[in-house]
Amino acid sequence: MNPLLIFLLFLGFTAGDDVIDATKGQAKLGNEKTTPLPEIEDSAGPEVANAIEKIELIAASAEKSRREGILPEEHSEELYDVMVDTLVDLIEIVKNPQNTYRFLNKKGVDRIITPIIGINYDPLKKQFLLLIKTLFKVTPTTTKALMPASVVDKLLDIFVNDDNLSLKAHAVDIMDVWLPENPKLQARVMRLQGLEPFYHQVSKLDNSVVETLLGLFNKILSEHVNARSNRAQKTKGDFEELRLYEIIGLIERMSTPTVCYGLLNIIEAFSPLDEDQPFPLTIFELLKNIKPFCLNTYRGRAQAIKVFGDLANFISNRKESFRNLTDFRILLEDYVKYIRVKDEF
Repeated sequence: MNPLLIFLLFLGFTAGDDVIDATKGQAKLGNEKTTPLPEIEDSAGPEVANAIEKIELIAASAEKSRREGILPEEHSEELYDVMVDTLVDLIEIVKNPQNTYRFLNKKGVDRIITPIIGINYDPLKKQFLLLIKTLFKVTPTTTKALMPASVVDKLLDIFVNDDNLSLKAHAVDIMDVWLPENPKLQARVMRLQGLEPFYHQVSKLDNSVVETLLGLFNKILSEHVNARSNRAQKTKGDFEELRLYEIIGLIERMSTPTVCYGLLNIIEAFSPLDEDQPFPLTIFELLKNIKPFCLNTYRGRAQAIKVFGDLANFISNRKESFRNLTDFRILLEDYVKYIRVKDEF
């Protein structure tokens, strides 16, 4: 028998309730509220419960080994690889909506995602990110209700500090479905990181990830504009939500030079100036959304004049047509006409 499996079996019986309970206890802190879930017959899907318990056991064994020095440190990766294989199987299982609800009913988020996602081992982080993406894809509303806000802290840490571009992309994909229409989570992100780290990361990302990131920014900015301009709040909840958007202060930040020039750098870096490049419509949406906030900041600035002038020429020379081409041409003409006029003072 594989010595690692013998060790796991032995440690599973000797780890003690303190290790298992400590692992579970960490999860409880992140998700104190309970959300009713559909009643699912457990006997129809024991593989979900088995996978959760197996991952818990291995995590407890790895922690005990690390803490007490039972095995050399390199053996931890062997344990993590067993967890990776189990997670690969679990991801396939929860692609079935009924199994997703079984996973949530069994407190899978609290038992394995929250306490284990922070382990610094890339293959393991990847599978946890894929598991979270799958949960959001299969049961988005329920997953949003049950996923602890503390998980976004880890997503931000991966996005800002991890060198693995694939992990960054997965983190962006999750935030793209989790942050919109979620002002409490947005407030947490702004408090932890603000907008600046997002500008700094863009140059490291693939174009497809940048498109997702810009699309997310467009959605959230439109959400804030609509929320702040809607004065028809009728309930206490409406008022509290409005206050939350005001506390986040995205609208106020949007008119600052830091934000406007950060966005200008992104536009400059990812605007296609080659006829063979497809045009990302997220750039068009971004220019439309930031116009009320940043146009004055760009006025008379050499970088802005060049960026928008080059874009206007690019659009004018496009031989083929694409959606919103006329609107985009008019928008760019407005930009160029306004920013080329220098202030007298």
